[in-house]
Amino acid sequence: MQISSSDKTAETFLSDTLLLTEELLNSIMKSINGISTYSSELEDSWNQELSLLTSDISRFVEVTTLVSKLMKVKSSDFLPTVKNSHIHLLFILKAMNQAQQKQDAIALEELIKYELKDNLTLWKIDLIPKTKRLLKA
Repeated sequence: MQISSSDKTAETFLSDTLLLTEELLNSIMKSINGISTYSSELEDSWNQELSLLTSDISRFVEVTTLVSKLMKVKSSDFLPTVKNSHIHLLFILKAMNQAQQKQDAIALEELIKYELKDNLTLWKIDLIPKTKRLLKA
C-alpha cells in the first residue's frame, strides 16, 4: 500500500499539532503547579493568573478537538473518550468561574489543584500517548 503525499502531509501536520498540544499541556500544568494561594493583597495578580489559565485551557480544548476530529479517521472509538474529557473540562471551567464570582477561593483552589489537574493528567498519560500510537498505526 502506497501513502499519498497528501496523507503524508496530513500525518505530518497532525504530528506537529500533537507536539504543540503537549507543549500547551505542559505549560498549563506548570501554571497549575505554580498558581499562588489566594491572598487579598494579591487579588489582582491572582485573578490575572486565573484568567490566563482559563484562556489556556480553552485553547487546549479547541486544539484537542481538532486533533480528535482528524484522528476519527483512524479510530472511531477515540472520539467519545475525548468528548467526555472535554465535557468534564468545561464543567470544571464553569465551576471555577462560579467559585471566582462567589469569591470562594478555597473551592477555586480545590477545583484547580484536584479536578483540573486530574483531567489534564489523563491527557498527559493516556490520551496524548494513545493519539501518538494511533498516528503511527
